[in-house]
Amino acid sequence: MLRKLKALLVVVRPMQAYKVGIVWLPALFHGPGSLRMNIKPLALASLAWWLASSVVYILNDLKDAQKDQLRPERSHRPIANGELLTWEAVSLAGLLLAALIGVIHLLPMHLGLLIGTYGILNFLYTLGLKESLGTRQAIIAAGFWLRLQSGALPVVAIPLTPWASLFTLGLAYFLNCLKGLVAFHEDHHRGYRFAMGMGAGLAGSLALTSLVAICLKRGIDGTMTLPELPPLLCLLGMHRTALASFRKDFDKEQAHGIFLDPVTLAAMLAFILLFLY
Repeated sequence: MLRKLKALLVVVRPMQAYKVGIVWLPALFHGPGSLRMNIKPLALASLAWWLASSVVYILNDLKDAQKDQLRPERSHRPIANGELLTWEAVSLAGLLLAALIGVIHLLPMHLGLLIGTYGILNFLYTLGLKESLGTRQAIIAAGFWLRLQSGALPVVAIPLTPWASLFTLGLAYFLNCLKGLVAFHEDHHRGYRFAMGMGAGLAGSLALTSLVAICLKRGIDGTMTLPELPPLLCLLGMHRTALASFRKDFDKEQAHGIFLDPVTLAAMLAFILLFLY
């Protein structure tokens, strides 16, 4: 029984829950008080996105179960190794979907449209777009942007600047290009590695430029102490994650590279505290 519960927990990717935090970025960027005043709708939107992401992970694992059995780094997944039967995975996805519909009804319809768009993109992703160079990273980055939109007008009473959108898209594309570099192996053409490296460089530059614009505005209007530090902390975290991606023992999930590195984690926490205070 405990083994089955553990398999059910693993299949919803608990280490990927950090992606839900993107919903809170508009309030974080907007200034002091925004988080406190909007905590209920932000919490509900976060729950909705966790449910939606879990359904997508389960369906993707069902589609890739046979392929995952042949890949050592994925053969441990509960559906691939048989710990979770197909009907059990489908039943879990159905329960999560029902809960998602219930949560969406508590928030403006715009959230449903955003999550619906996410579902369509990931359906196409699962069907084969994830095999296309660049398209895979673009779809994942779009998912982060949709989460960001869920933490702003009209779902939550917080305006969203274009710079916040560019920062989120750039950082998401950067991280997923690094993931592409981790997945690189010798049967890939040399051009694949070059494309992933260029994508990471350009997307990372976009993220940092956008963050500088956000901090500059907050510094000018006096709502942020030490506005020059967040870009430096972001650069430190990106640098550490990039270096980790070239280690042979690096896990393919970005969450491990970020949260298992104490320096990167400390930089992230300092980054958040500077925006809060």
